[in-house]
Amino acid sequence: MSNKIQKILIVEDDPDLVETYTDLLEMHEYSVTSTGKALNAIALVTRLKPNIVLLDLNLAGQSGVVVLNMIRGYQPLKNTKVVVITGHPEMLKGKLDTSRVDLILSKPVANQKLLEAIKQFNSVASS
Repeated sequence: MSNKIQKILIVEDDPDLVETYTDLLEMHEYSVTSTGKALNAIALVTRLKPNIVLLDLNLAGQSGVVVLNMIRGYQPLKNTKVVVITGHPEMLKGKLDTSRVDLILSKPVANQKLLEAIKQFNSVASS
């Protein structure tokens, strides 16, 4: 990993998944923040300017698409990588412009697969 600590924002409303992702990523020396609400995510993403956002689209209240639109429309976040993690990838067809996301992972995501995806973004960012 590069010597710069990567900041990751987890936007997920399943507390068990948040705990699993957080434990895994912190073990690998990532700085992790999380929220289960789209509006909180918007506030956090503008303040923290994370390198990577792990985004569930099916959130209570506002959809994760709101967060994606905000990230893609906010110039200071133009280099932020967005990984959509969904239990229903088939539902994205027609509902999401997939060119606006960097990666789509299907739940459940194996720990190794999540780490590999994040490391791939690190190597791109540090090259």
